Amino acid sequence: MEDAEYYKMFEFEDNYWWYRGLHELVEHFVNTFHSDQPLRILDAGCGTGRMLELLKNYGIIEGIDFSPLAVTLCEHRQLKNIAIANLNHWDSREKTYDVLISNDVICTSNVDDDLAVVKKFHRALKPGGALILNLPAFDCLRRPHDTAVFGKRRYRKKKLVNDLERIGFRIVVANYRLPFLFLFILIQKNINKLFASDKKITSDLNPLPSILNRSLLFLNRIENKMIISGLPFPFGSSLFVVCKKK
Repeated sequence: MEDAEYYKMFEFEDNYWWYRGLHELVEHFVNTFHSDQPLRILDAGCGTGRMLELLKNYGIIEGIDFSPLAVTLCEHRQLKNIAIANLNHWDSREKTYDVLISNDVICTSNVDDDLAVVKKFHRALKPGGALILNLPAFDCLRRPHDTAVFGKRRYRKKKLVNDLERIGFRIVVANYRLPFLFLFILIQKNINKLFASDKKITSDLNPLPSILNRSLLFLNRIENKMIISGLPFPFGSSLFVVCKKK
């Protein structure tokens, strides 16, 4: 991402409905894996660090990110064990982590081969270790936002599940998220085509009125409960997957 997008992430990540809804869903599943023993957790593409900040009580946390600015912003959160790393060249020790999280990272243009990186994640996990992914879904939703955040790939559930199983994962959860956002983006995208302009390309991350932010978070939390209960969504703006190394 451009540096401006990292600054926006750092500003909004604690309270913005989209981040809070995703982070709460991820934390739910990390909590299900937690026992008396501390977990060793890696956030691969940790951004400005809010996800790790929420997970620090579950065990030993580590983060890596392509951007030196992202690592600096993590340090502003007083996070330790954060390093600059390029996932194309990164290689962890085998069987190191209990949980590996990667939210909206392998989809970016900074990653040359997404499945090659997922194979590295598989190698880095202990047997039975969990991989948690959140990824943008459906090519029909591609828009200027993708360009602003260096988004290169969008995913469909069936293909990603098949790829993960071939690599050696057992699927725990695979579901689309935010179907209401899917519809909103699709409508907005088609309206914008009628009023095309040369304005600067930026992400969709912008301030919202407090009541709207709270309302969207409330709706997102209902969806999270439905995902946790196993209710499938046929579409959504994101694809959420939890899988375990066989």
